[in-house]
Amino acid sequence: MSGEAIAGGPSNGGARAGRVRLEKISSQSFEHEADRAALEALKKTVGFDQLMKAISRLGADKIWQVINESTNIRLSERQVGSIFEIHRQVARTLDLDPAPPLYLQHDVRLNAYTSGVDAPFIVLTSGLVEGMTDDEIACVIGHEMGHILAGHVLYGMVARSIGLLLSIVGDLTPMGGMIKLTLFSALQYWSRCAELTADRCGLLAVQDPRVALSVEMKLASGPGARIARELDLDAFMEQARQFEVDDGGRLDRFWRAVLENDRSHPWPVVRAHELDRWVRAGDYQRILQGQYQRRARSVIASGARPDSGATPGDATEGMAAVAELAIGAALARTYGVHVAPRIPEQPLHLALGAYADTLEPTERVVALYDRTLSGHGDKGVLLTDRRVCSSARPRQGVCFRDVRQVKLASGGLLADPGLEVEGLDLRFHTRAIRDAFAAALGEGVRAFRGEAPEVV
Repeated sequence: MSGEAIAGGPSNGGARAGRVRLEKISSQSFEHEADRAALEALKKTVGFDQLMKAISRLGADKIWQVINESTNIRLSERQVGSIFEIHRQVARTLDLDPAPPLYLQHDVRLNAYTSGVDAPFIVLTSGLVEGMTDDEIACVIGHEMGHILAGHVLYGMVARSIGLLLSIVGDLTPMGGMIKLTLFSALQYWSRCAELTADRCGLLAVQDPRVALSVEMKLASGPGARIARELDLDAFMEQARQFEVDDGGRLDRFWRAVLENDRSHPWPVVRAHELDRWVRAGDYQRILQGQYQRRARSVIASGARPDSGATPGDATEGMAAVAELAIGAALARTYGVHVAPRIPEQPLHLALGAYADTLEPTERVVALYDRTLSGHGDKGVLLTDRRVCSSARPRQGVCFRDVRQVKLASGGLLADPGLEVEGLDLRFHTRAIRDAFAAALGEGVRAFRGEAPEVV
């Protein structure tokens, strides 16, 4: 198979119409196998949770948003409308609504990135826009939307913030050296794995393997009209298919780690090799045929928060609306807890795989604690607008109206700190998160019972 030509025509034309619309496609459908494993390893890295808290306190996300808004051009129908229309087409194909804002940055390099945890946005460089075809630009935009769908944006922002910190303190100082050897290396490794997931989404956005692979080729070659005219994709793919970094002793894992340590992206030839392998395995074609996992957005508390003053006809719905507001407020600033409507898909789907059968049609997911952070490998705790559930006993959740007492468990060497709620045992990796959940539970119970539970 190594000499087989890639299906699809040349990628010299404009953006193609008639692509398959991938309704509610979940990132789980195209996630690279190394991505999730690397993220779980990252979360277990010593000092990672403290770093996340520190960056949150510094308001790094807001800083990146201000930098973007003050230096880049926001595209629209009136502002570089041809690129904006490609952006809208890709959002429709991937069923991403609303489409994240798109910006243009003055930079001769071929580059694009996504930032903004609470309000994601995409940035393309002028070098990329001038150096790629419309189809290739669509592929790049789809790649960036893949980062958003897969919940990569938060960790990408952290990686950029650490890179900025290292440029200030210097990676040769004791503190800088420690950060670079531990957290920064772990983040960079995860980032390289995450790019492989996003590459697959870029292909799904453009739905032409030759286009997606030509993007990787141009990232390797750089821009230039003469270069673009004389590049040969089939020759590039012969190189990519022959390249096996760990085969035959060409490059052992130690030296690969040394060479890649500072890189946030894999080598372009490696990216092309991995994308080609995914297409040949048949997974890409199965997705186009409709065989993919859908997003579970129907149960997420999306959109504007309900009006706490409103009283719907059903009293339960009215109390649930009040509980949702109170729970969200109690947990909104707690690291490690995902609050709707911004619950990343990966932990949400893992959780809903266990919880989905117990949720009522109108029940809304408010918050999720992904306990994989503590290394136990289970899904943690889920709060809806009317009950609390644990992955240990997903079909035996407890309704807020039935909670009269919450017991604090301190934890120790063999157990994490936790809460005992009417026979339901909830465990968390820190006391701070346990206390935040106790407060959130109290607010939910207060909404349904009119009084807070006894905490012992």
